[in-house]
Amino acid sequence: MQSMESINAEFERQNVTKVGSSSPSLVERTQMLSRFRNRFVWSLLYASLGIYFGLLIVVLEFPDVMSLSVYGELNLGLLAVVVQFVLVTATFWGYCSWAERAYDPKASDLLRNAFAQSNGDRHE
Repeated sequence: MQSMESINAEFERQNVTKVGSSSPSLVERTQMLSRFRNRFVWSLLYASLGIYFGLLIVVLEFPDVMSLSVYGELNLGLLAVVVQFVLVTATFWGYCSWAERAYDPKASDLLRNAFAQSNGDRHE
């Protein structure tokens, strides 16, 4: 097993950037990408949970209202179930669309730079 000093020295050696380079290191870029993803994911989660629990509270607080007919046999209770299904589907497709458009290209670029750096190249 390696000592902490040798592990730290190896970590520092792998993460050294060119002298005078103003571009962020690979670790910093990974952290920035993670923060970028987390901002979107947590916002999406909070919005989805707010709608979910808001609808759940309405259903629990006003059970008589849920039996009101909207169209034929379709009542507000069934409509609430449909809204939940649509919410889950929209959340899924929203994340997939965002990831394909905004996140995946940045992650691919970071991965290419990581492979280049591990092979000894310094192209950033």
